[in-house]
Amino acid sequence: MADFELREATRQDLSMIADTLTLGFESYRRWAAPGWTAPTRSAMLLGLLHRFQRDGSWCFVAFHGDAPAGHVTVRPEQGADGAQSVAVARLTHLFVREPYWGSELARRLHALAVTSMRERGFSSARLWTPVGQLRARAFYERRDWRETGGRDPDNELGLELLEYVLQLDGEAA
Repeated sequence: MADFELREATRQDLSMIADTLTLGFESYRRWAAPGWTAPTRSAMLLGLLHRFQRDGSWCFVAFHGDAPAGHVTVRPEQGADGAQSVAVARLTHLFVREPYWGSELARRLHALAVTSMRERGFSSARLWTPVGQLRARAFYERRDWRETGGRDPDNELGLELLEYVLQLDGEAA
């Protein structure tokens, strides 16, 4: 079993988080339609900067020794008017670098995110994940996330997304 250090991310971690996102999105080529284009690293880094400066996002990073291993990012949900919800959090990223797939790291990052959402007073959580990302969907479903039937076929990722929700007043993580 690998030994991981988990801690809250700082602004100095954003470049490493963008690298992890780049690797994660590149792995989508295994199941995405031919011709699908992953977001660029620079676009992801700009998005991260925006999130951490303006929308209340928080993130936990994981390391195995000195090596980056993964991260999880959460933010308050925003309505169509841009206002933040006081009740709903959105899990925006949960990425683990491939050498650590199958370890307990994804479970630990997820549990840390769920605990932090509860501690911040959120009553439920939402996430969107690609229809074709079967590993992630199974992971979330094992942790009591429920598919709502909501779909987003037209988004900046260019992949059809499914909506999941999690009630945070339970004990599962």
